[in-house]
Amino acid sequence: MIPAMTNLPEVRPSKGGGVLGLTFSLFIKNAAVLLFITAITIVPIELIICYGFSNLSIDNILKDIIISQLFLTLLTPVVVYCLIERLRGGKGSVADAYRWGLRKWPRMIMYNFLQSVIFSAGLLLFVIPGLFMYVRLLLLPAVVSIENTSVTNPLESSRNMAAGQFWRFLGLGIVVNLFNFLLGLGASKLLLESGMINGITVTLYYLFIDWLSLIGVILSLVLYLKIRTEQYAAAARAAEEAAVTA
Repeated sequence: MIPAMTNLPEVRPSKGGGVLGLTFSLFIKNAAVLLFITAITIVPIELIICYGFSNLSIDNILKDIIISQLFLTLLTPVVVYCLIERLRGGKGSVADAYRWGLRKWPRMIMYNFLQSVIFSAGLLLFVIPGLFMYVRLLLLPAVVSIENTSVTNPLESSRNMAAGQFWRFLGLGIVVNLFNFLLGLGASKLLLESGMINGITVTLYYLFIDWLSLIGVILSLVLYLKIRTEQYAAAARAAEEAAVTA
């Protein structure tokens, strides 16, 4: 039985900062614990890759794919659980977050792979279909992390929640990805110009990049919780109106 989260916190981004403001605020406020979670997951793997596989003829792209599919996917449900607990007012235990993440991990690997395949296929079809696929699947990380995917179809859930939100979701995604790209580019230039490229510095570089990538996970979570909050509110209003007219 795949677990599902219940009693989700309500999220209503302020008119001033909006979704992006709340996304970056959650990242900044929880920067330390997010960095700790990223380090626990990534540093051992990167050190093994750098020192254990350094003499093996494995293409760097293949290494990145293996790491992305098998290990970075664990970060998503762990981070989602931790932040939801903190939004509820709890401490967001890292141990509890990892227990939750490990239960979700096999499904995250499967759906992350499907997301990559669908998005890549869309890009190959002259980019525009790829953008539509990106928007439709933007909430997939949060859906898989939160819902019971043994009884619901997360691809369908993500698509339905993105209905009518194309330009808004696309704009939010562009801002977050551009922000991550620019910071990542700056970090890579700093690493190259330092002249100190070794296992430790490369590991620290990837730790920084993977830590930044969590902003995208947080964006997915904020949008998911916002839409769910609006859906629950609409359902409550409909129930009240039905009770009045009954």
